[in-house]
Amino acid sequence: MDWLSEWEPGPYMGIEQVDPAVDAGRLTAWLVLLIATMVIAALWYRQRVFRHSFWCATAGRDVAVRLRLGQVVSCSAFEDPTMIACDRRCLDRSFRTQWPRATAAPELVK
Repeated sequence: MDWLSEWEPGPYMGIEQVDPAVDAGRLTAWLVLLIATMVIAALWYRQRVFRHSFWCATAGRDVAVRLRLGQVVSCSAFEDPTMIACDRRCLDRSFRTQWPRATAAPELVK
């Protein structure tokens, strides 16, 4: 039964493409979206508040400090944590790492 070899299609018919090719507009849109996402993530990361706990030689005890953009936001060594009245040596990493790391103060961990 060799009926397939005898079959001849009619006149040539063009075949339409089902899926359109990826055009430059769609690729550009994805790249713009990716760049915008990365910029937003970088800005969010810069605004983050970092918490450090360490032995403070100035206060003579373990303290918990919140840092944002390289500035001390609050310190548990003071009665009002936002009113910092020391020379802020805790900004210097080499000063903080002279002593073993303390545990985080419960009032600053949320």
